[in-house]
Amino acid sequence: MSQIIVIGCGHRREQITLEAMEALKAADAVLLHTRRCGLQNWLDAQGIACASLDELYERAEDFDEHARLAAQAVVDAAQSGSVAYAVFDVRDASVRELLRLAGENVRVIAGPPVEEGLWAYADGATDCWAASEWEGCVLHADRNAMIRELDTRELAAEVKLRLMDCYPEESQIFVRAGEGGIFRTTLVELDRLPAYDHRLSVLVPAQRELTKLERYGFDELNRVIRILRAPGGCPWDRKQTHATLRTNLVEEAYEAVDAIDREDMDAFYDELGDVLLQIVLHAEIAREHGEFTIQDVTSAITHKMIFRHQHVFGNAKADTADEVLDLWQKVKKAERHQNTQAEVLRSVTRSLPALMRAEKVQKRAADVGFDWDSARAAFYKIGEEAEELSRAVESGAGVEEEAGDLLFAVVNVLRLLKIDPEIALNRATNKFVDRFAEMERLIFADGRRPAEMSLAEMDAYWDRVKLSENA
Repeated sequence: MSQIIVIGCGHRREQITLEAMEALKAADAVLLHTRRCGLQNWLDAQGIACASLDELYERAEDFDEHARLAAQAVVDAAQSGSVAYAVFDVRDASVRELLRLAGENVRVIAGPPVEEGLWAYADGATDCWAASEWEGCVLHADRNAMIRELDTRELAAEVKLRLMDCYPEESQIFVRAGEGGIFRTTLVELDRLPAYDHRLSVLVPAQRELTKLERYGFDELNRVIRILRAPGGCPWDRKQTHATLRTNLVEEAYEAVDAIDREDMDAFYDELGDVLLQIVLHAEIAREHGEFTIQDVTSAITHKMIFRHQHVFGNAKADTADEVLDLWQKVKKAERHQNTQAEVLRSVTRSLPALMRAEKVQKRAADVGFDWDSARAAFYKIGEEAEELSRAVESGAGVEEEAGDLLFAVVNVLRLLKIDPEIALNRATNKFVDRFAEMERLIFADGRRPAEMSLAEMDAYWDRVKLSENA
């Protein structure tokens, strides 16, 4: 294969560099990504023959296929001699594909970026991407966003919505029009410009004033917490430690679970935000003390998810959810260097709610076959433990221990019935509260007060509530 020279030629004839001119004259063949460029006029004036890949736009189903077809066409042409491949900008996807196919034979001569003078308005760090890549872009409000090749109004509308997820809709933006002029407008007007073509580019300046943003990402949350914890920030936030925030993390998690149970999605995302706040607060406190950073947190969980999903990222096989769980437990055991199942049982977090911890311990024991054959087989254990508790109450010795054994036996049966004991008990408690409220309402309706009634009298009202539910 002969040498391939990639040339960034820009949009206009006068943007061709001297280095590019020499390469174009010396090449055995010249291929244009498209004839819609000023280079065509210069080539004609020099009497240099060229071919274009414009017909590929009709053959390709999407941008990715177009890039592959264009790169392959250049490689095929290079079999007969050196090729100069001219593109508007060397960041074109076909150039990346060409480097993959024939990297050792490719030389790149960069020309002016298609955004041209917009870069003069970019103050600070800037993310730059082609408009066609809008779905995969990652935006940061405290960085400039440069978008090139906005060639249709429909594409501009998609890009605008993506940008407004990060920047305020009334943000002042800079537009480099097709003829090269630069003017200002607002972000909300991005899909209402007079004209669009492959030369149009846009700069959205960074918005570093947090209070002016309408939507916030993880980076902004992190910045807010750092400000609150910094000297001159919030006295309450500055006072917090890992220990003082300990119960908050648990409480916020339970409130998120409650939102799930109530199927209240508005409350759910709000509660998830409260959980996330606790995580970021702990990470910032740790950073200040040189313990770890939020990047350590995200790195640790990402490494863990990759390592524990060896059926996705490795060579392990797991086709069903049960097989995945089995593999997960084996990987966790190896990861923690646990040699016995007793070590696995002891590793279940002691700070979990008691019912949840009991269920997890039972599951771990069942992993090695230490389990009842069925829920029915485990039922008799509840009666046995109830009898032992009754005898303990009569003797006055070991009551707490026997009460714990009874609860443990009940959890076992529920687990084998595939019922979450926490959920079951919470629903039973909710049912009790609702029935009590209705009983109390009936009592008040009769002009009476529960505190002045006997248990038998209240039981009569309770039975009325149950009968009405059954009815």
